[in-house]
Amino acid sequence: MTSQDLPHLVDRWAEGFARSRQVGYARYGDVIEVDVEGGGRRLELVLVEPDRDLLGTTAARVAGTHDVWLTAFSAGPWGHDTPEGLRTVLDGEVLMTRSLESQPPGAVELEVHGQRLYGVVRDGDVVAAGGWVAAVGEHAVFDRVETHPDYRRRGLASQVMRALETWAVEQGAPRGILAASVEGQALYAHLGWQVAARMTTLGGAPAPG
Repeated sequence: MTSQDLPHLVDRWAEGFARSRQVGYARYGDVIEVDVEGGGRRLELVLVEPDRDLLGTTAARVAGTHDVWLTAFSAGPWGHDTPEGLRTVLDGEVLMTRSLESQPPGAVELEVHGQRLYGVVRDGDVVAAGGWVAAVGEHAVFDRVETHPDYRRRGLASQVMRALETWAVEQGAPRGILAASVEGQALYAHLGWQVAARMTTLGGAPAPG
């Protein structure tokens, strides 16, 4: 992937993220806005390789708020100081990609919701592992792949990923995208995913209380 491909990749990720979570998504110039409504923020402003002026203008919208975050994607190391009035919320997350292929899904239940799919492994009434994928044109965006603490280290997340991947390929989406936490990066790297960009997330004031 070249640096010129990154804006398109982030566009597809943001659209797939919004589709997976059934929230609003729009682009205004060089800023993507996602109505997250969860995870500690109401609105997320997404930038790709912002210059100093764009970062400053967008940061001004975040400063003084407690529920608006700014996430910037960069192909290389983050080259900006934290703007005044902002704080680092998340650092170390990455955007990852992979060519997808059909694989045996294993004992994963599939729940289709239009252009998105939920894959889940249950143990009785307990959700042992689960995750979402949304098809966005030629890309599939993977989201919220999680394993219950009591069921970790059993390969369940890998089973879920294989099932989601197979469905995505059947939808005509041969390329996968996901945002990986620091904790999840080892699993995804083991499954063949490669880092495409770094993610730096900034917020304004801490939430009240």
